[in-house]
Amino acid sequence: MNQLCSSELVADADIAAQLSSLETRVLGGRAIGIVNNHFIDLPSAIGGSGTVLNNGDPSDIRRENLSRLRYTLGTSGELVRGPIEASLCRLAIPARTQADPVAGVEHAVGGIDPDSPFRYLPLGHTAQVPNISLDSIDNAATLLTLSHWPSNHTPQRYKANLSTQSAFRYLREGNPVGEARIVTSDHFDLDGLASIYAFLSPASALRHQDLLIDVARLGDFSRGTSPQALRAAFTLNSMAAQAKRPGVLDADTALLQTYRAVLPKVGHVLEHPGQYAHCYAEGMHHLARSERLLSHPETRLVEYKDVDLAVFHLPAALVSDHLDYQQPYFGLSNIAFHNRTRCGVVAIVHGAALEVRQRYESWVERISGIPRPRRDLSIFTRALQQDEREGCTWHYGGVENIMPAMKCANPGATRYSSAMLLMELRQFLAVAPVAWRGSRSGSASGAG
Repeated sequence: MNQLCSSELVADADIAAQLSSLETRVLGGRAIGIVNNHFIDLPSAIGGSGTVLNNGDPSDIRRENLSRLRYTLGTSGELVRGPIEASLCRLAIPARTQADPVAGVEHAVGGIDPDSPFRYLPLGHTAQVPNISLDSIDNAATLLTLSHWPSNHTPQRYKANLSTQSAFRYLREGNPVGEARIVTSDHFDLDGLASIYAFLSPASALRHQDLLIDVARLGDFSRGTSPQALRAAFTLNSMAAQAKRPGVLDADTALLQTYRAVLPKVGHVLEHPGQYAHCYAEGMHHLARSERLLSHPETRLVEYKDVDLAVFHLPAALVSDHLDYQQPYFGLSNIAFHNRTRCGVVAIVHGAALEVRQRYESWVERISGIPRPRRDLSIFTRALQQDEREGCTWHYGGVENIMPAMKCANPGATRYSSAMLLMELRQFLAVAPVAWRGSRSGSASGAG
């Protein structure tokens, strides 16, 4: 097949022609296509789940450089490399939302602190605007990146486990970055919100620095116990969910509207989190209920640190009415689980039902703590499906996604016992190669 280069990737001609509608990056050691903040793992899209590179170069996604790994249950754990199906491929690219006219600098969110020169615009509106990218990828107009995303361009002296921590490290230095007066990001979450707020209202942010970092940690890693931070985190997420977005908006305009609705309220939430019970009560109740269930004397937590796996065995006597197998974490709060273990892979077992989660800590770059390279559970999922009963389908969210889950759509129909599933999972994690490396080799150190 003819070969063409698309941006920094080398691909066969039929694939390269399709990449023009995507933003393409190498993230976590994999070629990724991005559209509407949706990630597409390009090797898997071309070669099928479990695709690996023959020459180790993530920018080379030609079919001749792709193989597929296969794992078989009931063996001693061998992985077999085989060919991909080298047929013409049509990438499943989501349609781009119809873009509204790009908002100019005059539409940027600002004015929270009159002494701050910074304002906010979404990344998609900053292609020609000198900017500082926060908790995000960057673009050609970016003069400074402060992000923990994989393959980021954050200067070493500002790197941290959270983008908010990087923002505070920069602000403490107070060095101007050329003519950049716009901060930008490509999504809404609490780490991004706290980072942006630190630039738009630095005096308030510095007064509440520890609280903002706790909020960012709750948002990204679902870890933390401070009642004040929990209330603030639940409140800010609730405000974002309730933000009014008139009409059908493209992704960037919707993002701008969300930040426009939430950013001016951050300071008051930090000062008076107790005044927002109508926003945080449901989240606090959900967490308290989850804490009670996980504190049940018959709940067992077993950690297999050699494979970075924590297994929560929920009491068999716990009626399924208390759980929802179709929801993340069986309908319980992920904070309750994550506060109990630092392992990067979390398995939850209740009878025959199993959910496996790979945590956000294994997706981003971490500067301190245990490095948590991620394995591709799609290989294991295919092995489970090979001999599974009809009507029972195993799904995996994809190694490229921030917190993917592996679970059975109908757990009551599986032919496998939970003991057998866990034994095979441990064996697979021990032999599977690294498929996603958020942290550069040797970048994470110290206590988790």
